[in-house]
Amino acid sequence: MIVWFVLAGIAAGAISALYLALYYEPILVNGPIHGAIFSSGLAGMYYAKKLTANSAGWYLAGALPVHLGIHFAVIRDLAQLMGVIHILLNFLSLP
Repeated sequence: MIVWFVLAGIAAGAISALYLALYYEPILVNGPIHGAIFSSGLAGMYYAKKLTANSAGWYLAGALPVHLGIHFAVIRDLAQLMGVIHILLNFLSLP
């Protein structure tokens, strides 16, 4: 049973990240669609009366690594992430 939650998470994570890779602009429109695809597995588990903390944890354990891996490998937004972190660190050093 746990395997199905992990597989559903992997599928949702991959589909949502690939959707954003194919339709990257404008982010304000695609961001909510991207999030809805990512969370659709949780909604499906809720309606099937299978949503528990355990099943949601296994779903996210499958979805997040795949999702973030696609973000960094396919979309190549690691440089953007590093730029945002750099800017935030600069704000911390302001008087």
